[in-house]
Amino acid sequence: MTQIKINNAKFYSYHGVLDYEKKYGNEFEVDIIMDCELDSLGYSDDLKKTVNYLEVYNLTEKYFRENKFNLIETLNLKVCNGILENFPGVISVEVRIRKPKAPLGIIDSVEVINKIIRK
Repeated sequence: MTQIKINNAKFYSYHGVLDYEKKYGNEFEVDIIMDCELDSLGYSDDLKKTVNYLEVYNLTEKYFRENKFNLIETLNLKVCNGILENFPGVISVEVRIRKPKAPLGIIDSVEVINKIIRK
């Protein structure tokens, strides 16, 4: 089992319950941890035999860019399921989405974490 991580990707997007968040947007931080079955990779050094993390990043960016969700919980599930649907080598995926400037008061961030295992 190989673990591939994307750490602290940053996206500017328009998710949130408040009209202000939908209009002006916010920065989001994302961590993706993928447990991958890459037995066929061996020492082949062949990108087609692994999980292309640039493609994972681009898919994640697409969810942030093309949608406006009220809840980052919904966004998180979309990202998790999108990764599992598009990358057969991924056995399980954990996605952490942080909202550093959530309109709550003085906090570092709000974070939602989901881990989904392929059935």
